[in-house]
Amino acid sequence: MQMTSCDTIQDFVELLAVGVQAMSDQEKFEFRRGVRKAFRMRIATPKIGDTVTVELFTGHTIRGVVKAVYDSVLGKKFQVSSGDITVKVEEGQIILE
Repeated sequence: MQMTSCDTIQDFVELLAVGVQAMSDQEKFEFRRGVRKAFRMRIATPKIGDTVTVELFTGHTIRGVVKAVYDSVLGKKFQVSSGDITVKVEEGQIILE
């Protein structure tokens, strides 16, 4: 990414948008996870039975209960159930309540 000066916040946001468009899917995932971690109030690992909010990659949020925790090579994964919907997500997608 090219380094330039930004006179206004709008210039900064436009430059950031161009940079994100040039990223690969894996880089975008890491970038989003880092942003979420920076602004998350409580940083803790949820346990089975905890109520959490899950942010999907589509932008939707689901509120549900952690049913299972899996340890994988890439980190922890959580099975979250909300009514008839069950999703398996990574730790960066979970917001504790």
